[in-house]
Amino acid sequence: MVRIKKTIDYINVLCRSEMAERRLLGENLKRQYAKWVSTLDFDDFSAFADVIMRNRKLIGAAQLFGKFRAYALEEYLYRLLKKRCKIQQPLDVFWGEKCLVLRNDGKAYGIEFDVSVGAKNGAYVDPLLVIDAKMELDSARLKTSLGSFVIMKNYKPGVYCVIVYVVEELDAVLLRLAGNWVNAFFQLTLKNGNVENLVNYVNSCLEKAY
Repeated sequence: MVRIKKTIDYINVLCRSEMAERRLLGENLKRQYAKWVSTLDFDDFSAFADVIMRNRKLIGAAQLFGKFRAYALEEYLYRLLKKRCKIQQPLDVFWGEKCLVLRNDGKAYGIEFDVSVGAKNGAYVDPLLVIDAKMELDSARLKTSLGSFVIMKNYKPGVYCVIVYVVEELDAVLLRLAGNWVNAFFQLTLKNGNVENLVNYVNSCLEKAY
């Protein structure tokens, strides 16, 4: 894991707070965090994310609250794929690492993706599959993801580009239009079974690679 600030870091900030109410929230989140890390059950993760959402004013600045939830979703996906997918060397699962999108005249350039599956090549990941994770997917966030995917596919057309999200906040027509650059969308909810579908999809991509 290369992500510098992780979910547990945000929890520890709450646990060290001078405010008793924030410390209590931190201890509650620490217990829930330990549970979903152990079970990788989306119901457990969703309960954790709901507590963060309900206590956003207590947690503080919007940027802090937003990154807390976003990094938690990334970590959930990283741990899920790491445990459930059939990864064989030299491939591995990476969290928040830069993937190679250009190598020219001895120079290399990378773009950071939330989660990726690929092989480490020096300072960069040579990806088979990249994931952008969004707690809420709206048109602005979709456009940001598409920009990264277009650059990636221009360099390596065969890369699988995936968006995983929880709440849909855009017109479904935009999702269809984005299909030229996004290989798969997975909306994770308590009822739709898409966690299993995501795992199966990644495993099918791995089987083709091997």
